[in-house]
Amino acid sequence: MRAPDFWHAGRGGLLAGALAPLSALYGVAAGSHRLFARPARMPVPVVCVGNIVAGGAGKTPTALAVARLLSARGLAPHFLTRGYGGRLSGPVRVDP
Repeated sequence: MRAPDFWHAGRGGLLAGALAPLSALYGVAAGSHRLFARPARMPVPVVCVGNIVAGGAGKTPTALAVARLLSARGLAPHFLTRGYGGRLSGPVRVDP
């Protein structure tokens, strides 16, 4: 897959040049977030399966495969989800 031409300021022309300051601002914001974030320590091992893409990137099949591998080793994996698109409020135990 090839990046669109407008992503490259030298080749993309006016649009890429106009968006460059926003790119720099985003970089500063992301860097400051990393600088000031405080990671949480969990009492159990945690595996995160995520991606910037909301759907179709294969996160669910990957999480299920990891769960099968852990279950095969005698562990009891649990899933936490943000509940994308759900209507229920608060923490909800889906499948005890």
